[in-house]
Amino acid sequence: MDLLVLLALAFFAGLLVKIVDWLDDERKAPVWTTIPPAVVYGAIIGYLISTAPFSVIFLAALLAQVFARKVDTLAHRIGFIIAAISLIYLGFPSFDMVLLGAFLLLAFLDEIDFVGKLRPLNDWRPFLKIGSLAPAVVGDWSYFAGIISFDVGYLLVAKIIEEPRKKQKGGSAPKLEKAPKTRYRKRGAGTP
Repeated sequence: MDLLVLLALAFFAGLLVKIVDWLDDERKAPVWTTIPPAVVYGAIIGYLISTAPFSVIFLAALLAQVFARKVDTLAHRIGFIIAAISLIYLGFPSFDMVLLGAFLLLAFLDEIDFVGKLRPLNDWRPFLKIGSLAPAVVGDWSYFAGIISFDVGYLLVAKIIEEPRKKQKGGSAPKLEKAPKTRYRKRGAGTP
């Protein structure tokens, strides 16, 4: 399949994963609303692992989610199961075990909850993205393109979700100043 189509699928999977995160974690939506997008993203991820030239990075990210215990809702468990079933049905790709191990370690580092000065790493999750550049040194940009495509989809949904919150917090109406306090007694109704 054309690499651009696979990258588009990675982007779409990122969109769906973030939608499920948002529905589960923030909206506390009914489970029947979270399962359909989880099934679709699970099938896409299983397909990408089976067919994409960057499959090993998605396999590593999927395994890291399990090891870090981040597959913590019913929808995400279903997404994982669908990815596994798709992978079994479509077949495992051949991949380099050293590369899988390296990507797995980097993906696991992205799942750690850092504290203190390292807290920004929780938002950026830079390790796997940086590690995906290693194959680019020898001319294979597909790993980097695959993980970036997924992240762009994920972050796009996050940005769309954040915009209404910013408007609610800041508001579009101007803030009114409080009336200055006076030293005069307030007049009641009917008082001249």
